[in-house]
Amino acid sequence: MSNQYNKPLPNPQRWSQDFWKGTQDHKFLLKKCKECGNIDHPPYLYCTECMSMEHIWVEASGKGKIYTYSTTYLGAPPAFTKDQPFTLAMIDLAEGPRMLSKIVGAKAEEITIGADVEAVFEDVTTDTTLVMFRLV
Repeated sequence: MSNQYNKPLPNPQRWSQDFWKGTQDHKFLLKKCKECGNIDHPPYLYCTECMSMEHIWVEASGKGKIYTYSTTYLGAPPAFTKDQPFTLAMIDLAEGPRMLSKIVGAKAEEITIGADVEAVFEDVTTDTTLVMFRLV
Protein backbone atom coordinates (compact mmCIF):
# COMPACT_ATOMS: atom_id res chain seq x y z
CA MET A 1 0.00 0.00 0.00
CA SER A 2 1.36 3.36 -1.02
CA ASN A 3 1.28 6.33 1.31
CA GLN A 4 1.52 8.51 -1.79
CA TYR A 5 -1.67 7.47 -3.62
CA ASN A 6 -2.53 10.49 -5.77
CA LYS A 7 -5.48 9.23 -7.84
CA PRO A 8 -9.17 9.91 -7.32
CA LEU A 9 -10.76 7.92 -4.51
CA PRO A 10 -14.34 6.69 -4.23
CA ASN A 11 -16.82 8.80 -2.32
CA PRO A 12 -19.03 6.23 -0.55
CA GLN A 13 -22.66 7.15 -0.06
CA ARG A 14 -24.78 5.75 2.76
CA TRP A 15 -26.20 3.11 0.40
CA SER A 16 -22.73 1.98 -0.77
CA GLN A 17 -20.76 2.12 2.49
CA ASP A 18 -21.16 -1.61 3.15
CA PHE A 19 -19.65 -2.39 -0.25
CA TRP A 20 -16.57 -0.29 0.56
CA LYS A 21 -16.29 -1.73 4.08
CA GLY A 22 -16.36 -5.19 2.50
CA THR A 23 -13.50 -4.35 0.15
CA GLN A 24 -11.34 -3.42 3.13
CA ASP A 25 -11.78 -7.04 4.30
CA HIS A 26 -11.10 -8.22 0.72
CA LYS A 27 -14.72 -9.29 0.31
CA PHE A 28 -16.67 -8.47 -2.84
CA LEU A 29 -20.20 -7.66 -1.64
CA LEU A 30 -23.21 -7.07 -3.86
CA LYS A 31 -26.53 -5.49 -2.91
CA LYS A 32 -29.45 -7.91 -3.39
CA CYS A 33 -33.08 -6.79 -3.25
CA LYS A 34 -35.17 -8.56 -0.59
CA GLU A 35 -38.33 -8.01 -2.64
CA CYS A 36 -37.42 -9.25 -6.13
CA GLY A 37 -33.93 -10.76 -5.76
CA ASN A 38 -32.31 -8.36 -8.26
CA ILE A 39 -28.61 -7.74 -7.72
CA ASP A 40 -27.38 -4.23 -8.53
CA HIS A 41 -23.88 -2.94 -9.02
CA PRO A 42 -22.93 -0.29 -8.39
CA PRO A 43 -25.16 -0.22 -5.32
CA TYR A 44 -28.03 2.21 -5.62
CA LEU A 45 -30.39 3.66 -3.01
CA TYR A 46 -33.31 1.74 -4.56
CA CYS A 47 -33.52 -1.56 -6.43
CA THR A 48 -33.36 -0.72 -10.13
CA GLU A 49 -35.97 -3.38 -10.91
CA CYS A 50 -38.74 -2.83 -8.33
CA MET A 51 -37.65 0.38 -6.52
CA SER A 52 -37.63 -1.36 -3.13
CA MET A 53 -35.28 -0.03 -0.45
CA GLU A 54 -35.14 -3.42 1.31
CA HIS A 55 -31.91 -5.26 0.60
CA ILE A 56 -29.23 -7.58 1.92
CA TRP A 57 -25.53 -7.75 1.13
CA VAL A 58 -24.29 -11.01 -0.37
CA GLU A 59 -20.69 -12.05 -0.90
CA ALA A 60 -20.02 -12.45 -4.61
CA SER A 61 -17.83 -15.12 -6.15
CA GLY A 62 -15.57 -12.51 -7.73
CA LYS A 63 -15.79 -14.41 -11.03
CA GLY A 64 -16.78 -12.92 -14.35
CA LYS A 65 -16.16 -12.60 -18.07
CA ILE A 66 -14.92 -9.65 -20.08
CA TYR A 67 -17.82 -8.18 -22.06
CA THR A 68 -15.69 -5.51 -23.76
CA TYR A 69 -12.53 -3.54 -23.00
CA SER A 70 -10.38 -0.58 -23.98
CA THR A 71 -6.67 -0.03 -23.50
CA THR A 72 -5.32 3.48 -22.94
CA TYR A 73 -1.84 3.98 -24.35
CA LEU A 74 -1.70 7.80 -24.37
CA GLY A 75 -3.76 10.73 -23.17
CA ALA A 76 -4.80 9.55 -19.72
CA PRO A 77 -5.49 12.18 -17.06
CA PRO A 78 -2.29 13.29 -15.28
CA ALA A 79 -2.77 11.04 -12.23
CA PHE A 80 -2.89 7.97 -14.51
CA THR A 81 -0.11 8.69 -17.03
CA LYS A 82 2.45 6.57 -15.15
CA ASP A 83 0.08 3.59 -15.42
CA GLN A 84 -0.11 3.70 -19.23
CA PRO A 85 -0.84 1.45 -20.93
CA PHE A 86 -3.76 0.21 -18.83
CA THR A 87 -6.97 -1.61 -19.67
CA LEU A 88 -10.48 -0.94 -18.42
CA ALA A 89 -13.09 -3.61 -19.02
CA MET A 90 -16.80 -4.13 -18.65
CA ILE A 91 -17.07 -7.33 -16.61
CA ASP A 92 -20.17 -9.53 -16.66
CA LEU A 93 -20.19 -10.81 -13.08
CA ALA A 94 -21.26 -14.41 -12.43
CA GLU A 95 -24.06 -13.01 -10.24
CA GLY A 96 -25.54 -10.99 -13.13
CA PRO A 97 -24.54 -7.32 -12.95
CA ARG A 98 -22.03 -5.75 -15.31
CA MET A 99 -19.32 -3.51 -13.87
CA LEU A 100 -16.40 -1.41 -15.07
CA SER A 101 -13.00 -2.26 -13.66
CA LYS A 102 -9.29 -2.20 -14.36
CA ILE A 103 -7.59 -5.38 -15.59
CA VAL A 104 -4.31 -5.98 -13.76
CA GLY A 105 -1.44 -8.40 -14.26
CA ALA A 106 -1.89 -8.80 -18.03
CA LYS A 107 -0.54 -7.18 -21.17
CA ALA A 108 -3.08 -5.62 -23.53
CA GLU A 109 -2.47 -8.29 -26.17
CA GLU A 110 -3.40 -11.04 -23.67
CA ILE A 111 -6.86 -9.60 -22.98
CA THR A 112 -9.80 -10.84 -25.06
CA ILE A 113 -13.57 -10.47 -25.06
CA GLY A 114 -15.07 -13.45 -23.23
CA ALA A 115 -11.96 -14.08 -21.12
CA ASP A 116 -12.56 -15.37 -17.60
CA VAL A 117 -11.50 -13.01 -14.83
CA GLU A 118 -11.48 -12.93 -11.05
CA ALA A 119 -11.55 -10.10 -8.54
CA VAL A 120 -8.43 -8.96 -6.74
CA PHE A 121 -8.13 -6.25 -4.13
CA GLU A 122 -5.66 -3.39 -3.91
CA ASP A 123 -5.29 -1.54 -0.62
CA VAL A 124 -4.53 1.93 -1.98
CA THR A 125 -4.78 3.84 1.32
CA THR A 126 -5.37 2.82 4.92
CA ASP A 127 -9.10 3.51 4.38
CA THR A 128 -9.65 2.51 0.76
CA THR A 129 -9.41 -0.81 -1.04
CA LEU A 130 -10.26 -1.05 -4.72
CA VAL A 131 -11.62 -4.06 -6.62
CA MET A 132 -9.85 -4.89 -9.87
CA PHE A 133 -9.77 -8.01 -12.02
CA ARG A 134 -7.11 -10.35 -13.42
CA LEU A 135 -7.26 -13.00 -16.07
CA VAL A 136 -7.85 -16.54 -14.80
